Amino acid sequence: MERTIQTQLPRNLMLHVGHEETLLERVRHSTNRTELVLAPVELHRRNIQRRLREAQLPKNRLRFADPPEVGKRLLPDDQQSRDAIDRIDRLSMIQSLLAENDRLDTSEPTIPSAPQEIEQIRTVVESVTGFHPERLETFSGIAEELPSPIDADSAEILEGAVAVERALRQDIEKVVSDVEFVRRASQNLLRTNGTCLEAAFPDVERISLVGVSSLPAAHVDLLHAILEATQVPVHIHFRRGTGSYLSRRLPELLNVTEPGTVVFES
Repeated sequence: MERTIQTQLPRNLMLHVGHEETLLERVRHSTNRTELVLAPVELHRRNIQRRLREAQLPKNRLRFADPPEVGKRLLPDDQQSRDAIDRIDRLSMIQSLLAENDRLDTSEPTIPSAPQEIEQIRTVVESVTGFHPERLETFSGIAEELPSPIDADSAEILEGAVAVERALRQDIEKVVSDVEFVRRASQNLLRTNGTCLEAAFPDVERISLVGVSSLPAAHVDLLHAILEATQVPVHIHFRRGTGSYLSRRLPELLNVTEPGTVVFES
């Protein structure tokens, strides 16, 4: 059974735990405008499309996209042509950084020396913090309260992830990952007071994030910026297994200033 949760949340944000029946109901009662559905997982997108067909509902009422695709559309014209490097390229670059002893310090025992493991640490810290300065500060504060030697190990891992991201940013003209498009879109939404969303998606009346079993910081910041800069309603559809926990965490994740900001910017 689906549950709708609404406590300590922005006015235009609605959370759902369970199936997407309410999404289909909105299609049944929709106007001529469109709901933009952010579906990070392709399988979940196909499942919703299948249910639309089975219910004989109009397919053009939902517009599917993944967050990086939407993020890129929300950027200024001169930034939309930029590309992101993929994981294979990042691993190659990390290997080069390791070969230059002064570029990446792996002398601490908690920092691995294999590019794949370093990239995994970078990706996890990116997902949890978005490299937002306030979240990094929170992470660091929590690490300090842990018992020894876990406190020092956690701090070293955090510092290592930030160092890798900083080094990658310095070495390339492309963006480090497609997550960067989402972060920059969050900043541009605030910078333009939401006009970039209206320009990119003029027929959209609401936005949904579906199939949510985790909450990457960049996705939270994008929705946060939409809610702060526009009047467009936002719905988050959590999956049953982790939905109750994530919905309780969301107010804390939204509690940052200037969503999309990263510690590397001056």
